Amino acid sequence: MKKTLISIAVSITAMLPALSHAELTSEQQQQLEGIHQLLSDNPEIIADLHANLQQYVENQQQLTKAKQQSETWLNDTTIHSVTGNPDGSTVIINFTDYNCPYCKRLDNVLAKMAGKNADLKVINIYVPLKQQVIDGLETNSAAFAIKVWQNAPEKFAEVNRLLVAKPGLHDKTSIEAVAKKTGTEEYLTGDTAINESLVKNYKTFVALGLRGTPAIFIGDEVIPGFIPYDKLEEIVKKHQAEQKS
Repeated sequence: MKKTLISIAVSITAMLPALSHAELTSEQQQQLEGIHQLLSDNPEIIADLHANLQQYVENQQQLTKAKQQSETWLNDTTIHSVTGNPDGSTVIINFTDYNCPYCKRLDNVLAKMAGKNADLKVINIYVPLKQQVIDGLETNSAAFAIKVWQNAPEKFAEVNRLLVAKPGLHDKTSIEAVAKKTGTEEYLTGDTAINESLVKNYKTFVALGLRGTPAIFIGDEVIPGFIPYDKLEEIVKKHQAEQKS
């Protein structure tokens, strides 16, 4: 019961922005009064709640700092590939892995959404958690995709589609097949700069407090894991409305 009460209190309190009393909405005022009553009725949870709130605030501060420090890097499309409109003002940062089944499902969702929303720009941040090295190759699926993007961007969409289409993990055979089909065999070579960018992607991923792929950022909202089209469409529309207001 104690843990449940703490969880409820933390969830409600986390929804309240750092505003003055007069700036609270009526709903927030009711929530604040509810928290006060909860604590009054259960004073034994105050110490644990205080520790949880301190940790929450610290985590939010660290996240804000990490986002500010990584903003330039994450938006550098000379390094990271783009799905949709490269000049779009609605930006989704997509942390993804070609060997992750849920990433592949989400890639299809994002491609569909970009096809229907001309203002959508999806920046793909490759984090190859499941496979950094492929036997018999100097590259892996992420490094190969980035090299195609940087050197032959007109071929990237088809390379990406084929990499996403393969079930399971990629291997030497599957990547060579994609390269042969798309005429991109020359980009199967190793590249120190790209490898370094993948390392930086991973460090950024960790600094942002992410624990797995896929994960996307849209505005200030973080969405971990797979999200179906209709749910993501609601979030995108809400974000676009806020941009216009």
